[in-house]
Amino acid sequence: MVFFRNFLMRDWLLFSGNLCILVTSLLYIAWWVVLFRPGASAPRFASAALLIPAFLIGFAAIFLFIFGVRIPADVRPVVPAGIILFAALILYGVLLAVSVYVFHRPVTSELFIMILWAAGELCALSALSAAGRFGMPVTVVLDFLVLAVTVAGFVCYLRYYHLDGAASFIDGLVPLVSDVFVVVVFLVLHAFA
Repeated sequence: MVFFRNFLMRDWLLFSGNLCILVTSLLYIAWWVVLFRPGASAPRFASAALLIPAFLIGFAAIFLFIFGVRIPADVRPVVPAGIILFAALILYGVLLAVSVYVFHRPVTSELFIMILWAAGELCALSALSAAGRFGMPVTVVLDFLVLAVTVAGFVCYLRYYHLDGAASFIDGLVPLVSDVFVVVVFLVLHAFA
């Protein structure tokens, strides 16, 4: 097998976007561990030193995904990016309402980030599938992984404020590590596709 065989501009943009997502996730995990690990006492600048690059690299990922998804393919995607993004917006609204009104969970940015990540991955996957880079089995597996990790992340999001100490730390870490796993799988499959 050969890495990056016949990569086109779409492939490079989406692969680079996922690399940016990986780096962003690793920085966010580092931030979580440094600041929220039980007994942690990090200097004040540690938060900014980890979150500012994560924020900037995360924005770069969004732009790389947008440009990669917008490159037309010979075959129309089964689910166009516009429909994925519209569904993600509706899903965010529903999950936000459920978390606030049913579970009385304070609103934090993590829910938005979770849904944005899932939508970005699904858009990239749809574009790569339409371009013939991924066959049906790989597409189905990656779709399933993205959706499963998003559901698990939402469950952790709901539980977080009901846990203390090490349990809350681990609960916050589970979605981050799960996202990294999915992104690494996506990157490896894309590199060898």
